[in-house]
Amino acid sequence: MRYSAMMMLVLVMGVGAGCAISNTANDLRGIKGVDGDKLTHINTRNYAIHLFMTKPIWGDASLNATVQHFADEAKKVGATKVRIVQSDESVMWYFPPVLGFIFTPVYSSVAGDAMLP
Repeated sequence: MRYSAMMMLVLVMGVGAGCAISNTANDLRGIKGVDGDKLTHINTRNYAIHLFMTKPIWGDASLNATVQHFADEAKKVGATKVRIVQSDESVMWYFPPVLGFIFTPVYSSVAGDAMLP
């Protein structure tokens, strides 16, 4: 039972790997940014499988790739400037045990504001 649940979780991670997900919040109830700019909040997440914790083999969840996806989303909403508020990269070498050292699930996220003209 334990191994079947672990394999199911590994399968779900494998299917979800290699994708970037972005969410935007446009309705800030009329609140402006610090400089008086109109804002859109963007949150971008990347999931991937890396080889030996460093080399992307299925997707790319490095912080650099996630910032690029964030910038692409900012361009889609028409932003001229961005302010990154938070970023995080998690290397889950411990999951699944032993196999995680070779095929490592990696997750990274970037959240920030896109300033609209």
